[in-house]
Amino acid sequence: MLKSLLLILPLLAVPAQAAVVISEVLFNEVGSDTSGEWIEIYNNGTVVVDLTGWKIGDEETSGAVADTEGMFSFPSGASIAPGVVQIIAVNANRFSTVYGFLPTYEVGTGANGDNAVVSNLAVYGTWDSDVNATNTINMSNTNDQILLLRLDDAVVDAASWGNTFAFDPGLGTALDGQSYARINPGTDTGTAADWAASFDTGTAATRSTPGVIPEPSAAIMLLSACGIAGLLRRRR
Repeated sequence: MLKSLLLILPLLAVPAQAAVVISEVLFNEVGSDTSGEWIEIYNNGTVVVDLTGWKIGDEETSGAVADTEGMFSFPSGASIAPGVVQIIAVNANRFSTVYGFLPTYEVGTGANGDNAVVSNLAVYGTWDSDVNATNTINMSNTNDQILLLRLDDAVVDAASWGNTFAFDPGLGTALDGQSYARINPGTDTGTAADWAASFDTGTAATRSTPGVIPEPSAAIMLLSACGIAGLLRRRR
């Protein structure tokens, strides 16, 4: 049944302008190991997007200095094909331990870049100048944001929780291991209404679905909304 719902979801979607979007974010990691945080991006367009020189991070202000926030650039030759999801994890080995597969990228070098087969994102000191050996993404569970920047440092997409940087109001709180994901990866209204918390399965490691588009919980929410709208139309 769920598979059928996921297959018809694109038919119900209202497509946005082709873009690379942030499709899921886990800011309340499984356990208390902040190296377990990650961000998922998705290309909802029809052409390959060159990600060389693009950036991602939780530092919202260019030129700011904050030891707990950072901005990181994708390596030369990075790209994302149409309809593809990619995952940026703080630590690839920690991600693999929790979810059973490796992410596309991991953040930083040294202790923060610990898997030889996973490409690293590099510290982007032009945006966040507090460059040090332990720089990483460390998203607050209650008040933070995540930004995706183009080569020219323009903000392509962003999401925020506990503040109004990207959304007013922002996303809500999350349980241990619970992510927030786009309800429809082809729609971007720039508001928190595009997003929903993942299902509470009762187990932290299964409260999120990295690498899955569309998200199962989001698909059901969208279909439920469409069903309610259909009933309302029939009652008129």
